[in-house]
Amino acid sequence: MAVFKKNIWFIFYILTLFFLLVFAILSYLSWKTINNEYEIRQENIVRLLSNTTDSLSKAQETILNIIGNHFLEDTDYIDNPNNSTILNKMLKDNPSIDAIAITTPQGKFIFVTGGYDLSKFPNILQKKDTRDSFLETLNSDKMVFGRTYYFTAIKKWITPIRKAIRDKDGKVVVVISAALRTEDSFGKISTLFDKKDKYDLAIIRDVDFYFQYRFNNESNNNLFYLKPISSNAKESIQRAIFDTYHFTMDELRDSENIASFIQKSSKSTKHLVSLQYNKRYKLWSSVRIPYDLILNDYFKKLSIIFAIFILIETIFFFLFKIIDKAELKRRNDLIFQATHDPLTSLLNRIYLQKNINNWIYEKAPAFSIFYIDMDRFKNINDNYGHEYGDYLLSELAKRLKMIMPKNTVIVRHGGDEFVIFTDITEDAALLDLGNRIIETISKPYKVKNLILSVGASIGISKYPEHGKTLDMLLRASDIAMYESKKIKNCVKLFESSMQESYLKNLLIEQELKNAINNNELFMVYQPQMDSLGNIHGIEALVRWNNANLGIIPPDQFIPIAENSGQMLRIGHFIIDCTLNEIKEVQKILAMTFQTSINISIRQFMEEGFLEHLLYAIESRDMSNVSITIEITESLLIEDFDYILELLEKIKDFGIQISMDDFGTGYSSLSMLRKLPIDELKIDKSFIDTIVEDITAQKMVQNIIAIGKNLNMYVLAEGVETNEQRALLNKFGCDRYQGYYFAKPLLKDDLVSFFQKN
Repeated sequence: MAVFKKNIWFIFYILTLFFLLVFAILSYLSWKTINNEYEIRQENIVRLLSNTTDSLSKAQETILNIIGNHFLEDTDYIDNPNNSTILNKMLKDNPSIDAIAITTPQGKFIFVTGGYDLSKFPNILQKKDTRDSFLETLNSDKMVFGRTYYFTAIKKWITPIRKAIRDKDGKVVVVISAALRTEDSFGKISTLFDKKDKYDLAIIRDVDFYFQYRFNNESNNNLFYLKPISSNAKESIQRAIFDTYHFTMDELRDSENIASFIQKSSKSTKHLVSLQYNKRYKLWSSVRIPYDLILNDYFKKLSIIFAIFILIETIFFFLFKIIDKAELKRRNDLIFQATHDPLTSLLNRIYLQKNINNWIYEKAPAFSIFYIDMDRFKNINDNYGHEYGDYLLSELAKRLKMIMPKNTVIVRHGGDEFVIFTDITEDAALLDLGNRIIETISKPYKVKNLILSVGASIGISKYPEHGKTLDMLLRASDIAMYESKKIKNCVKLFESSMQESYLKNLLIEQELKNAINNNELFMVYQPQMDSLGNIHGIEALVRWNNANLGIIPPDQFIPIAENSGQMLRIGHFIIDCTLNEIKEVQKILAMTFQTSINISIRQFMEEGFLEHLLYAIESRDMSNVSITIEITESLLIEDFDYILELLEKIKDFGIQISMDDFGTGYSSLSMLRKLPIDELKIDKSFIDTIVEDITAQKMVQNIIAIGKNLNMYVLAEGVETNEQRALLNKFGCDRYQGYYFAKPLLKDDLVSFFQKN
């Protein structure tokens, strides 16, 4: 099936071969059918011809016997006038007989009807045309046919029949002869057949292979009687009989069966011939038809079959062409979808991974990579929504296509990140192109009556100078881009000195792999207070103290853990360690309180995440209700339907859900309304300036209003002053977290904090 799917024309060729096979079989069967039909029809005709000839001959022999018997009974038969009257009446009743004659055994005519002059009748034995058959008559008890010839005495073509009349001793007394009018006797037989069929009918003497009678629409029949069938024709007939039936002509005579075969009359002429032998009168009944007529009939039917075959083949060809065209379009569409970004129609990462060999190979020419990251784009998505951001990206892609030189490949590498491959390698030209890109991107965008502006930070790496693999080149250009991002709206070429921060991150990644095994990760807990000053719960925060690097803050190692695939293992550590330590704290204090655990995007999307969380809670005999998981807005850019279903399951198990850093991410009110969120956490960046910044105050008020309208609690994090707390309390904030109340505490310090408060 895979082969069929890969090449639809393979199926077409198989079907064509099948139809050709069917065509060949039908052609063969059609030929056999037509040939058999002609053969059966012709054998029926030869059978009818043979039977009719035999019946006619027996009737004529009966007449000769009657006359002969009268002659034996009455020696004066010839001179008796009454007998002449009887003979004339007999001739009248048998119009095919022209005359009846009586001859002596020596061949002399002694009587003839019809008033013919006997003196004009030659001695039969002295005439070549009649001698042989007359001698045969003298030696036969049966009626004998003479050769058909033109009898000058009566000026007609006749077929003589003779019967020797013998006395009691078997001695021939006289020979009774009758002259049959050829056309009125045998000619009557031809009227039984349709002349349109072009059959060649013949009655052939076996003695000398002269035609006794022949009917052929295309020739003068009388000419056939002048000479016998040629020896070559006889040999071809004998050979055809033997080749077809594997028996001789003598065996066919003995059987008197009908034989049908193909006779080659010449190199270019063939006939279908049917023969049957009559032993009594030694006559062959023959019917033949030109083989070309059979072939023409066959080719007519074959042309119909071929036309049907061509029609079916044509229909299937165009059908498969349509299917192939649709399949090709679908395949191209799938390839395009797989290798192109649906929003901008630019090439994507998949294309880049599959086609990088077009740029990087042995002895490949030098080229450069631009790594572009847009500035202030996140603010557009946050403030106006993704619809505006998507439109801006689409327009930006069009601008890039317009200004890019030849031999340039543009790839959308991420959300607002683009990678450009170019064969330009000179530093000045690269920087000039980079500045033109920034200038083009920075021009205002008009989106639904709004004028939006973004910038771009660009890093450039060169092959093979800065790396010989795609990862190395992207890493180098990415490092250069981050350097330019420190300034914003500028372009920088990669320099080796830029790798310091990258190498530091690489070192963090390497050290992080052994952090759990070396017991370097640990948990601290920051209390959360309600508006009345009571403890609501705590937020579990992970910390890392490395022997080589010292204390590494979470905002440094967590992104690295996410990107390096270590976050799942660390996430399991956070859940297990937090639940173990909080269980101890609750046991010491003999009380329960709310415990918030941060869940990363990768951890949340992991298969079996909920099962692991539930098992961790149940195995420690903790209450589901006392657990809150914290997710960030960035989670919502993933599969929303899957996330919504999973959050609803979590909610059904009684676990609380909090949205961390609200106001800085990707959520919209319509999305937020659908989610089963219990708590909104206002990001610290809004709290830092809430006292002096009116805009920050309005933003916080809006977040609190949103939370209230959606029946959610609102928690402000990063509260460090009493002024901040008082203002938040005035706005109606429900819960607080920050250094004003307590810094993140180790487990033992947390116990002391609870005991004091």
